[in-house]
Amino acid sequence: MTFHSLTFSTSNFGFGQLQAVDLQSVEPAIRADTEGDNLRDDVPQTFENREAMIAEVPNYVEPYIKVPIVLNKE
Repeated sequence: MTFHSLTFSTSNFGFGQLQAVDLQSVEPAIRADTEGDNLRDDVPQTFENREAMIAEVPNYVEPYIKVPIVLNKE
């Protein structure tokens, strides 16, 4: 299966117009991200100074750091 990279605005774009797009100059691509794997390995890391971090938190209830609500629920 071959996919093509094509950028267009879909706000006023109908299917008939899409079929009329000239794809002859577009290079084939297998997927949208052709640069390779950009993700790091999912390896847990130990934070060396946990107690110092917890000392700076205004509201800590083991094992949670409580924060104020920041989303507007309207």
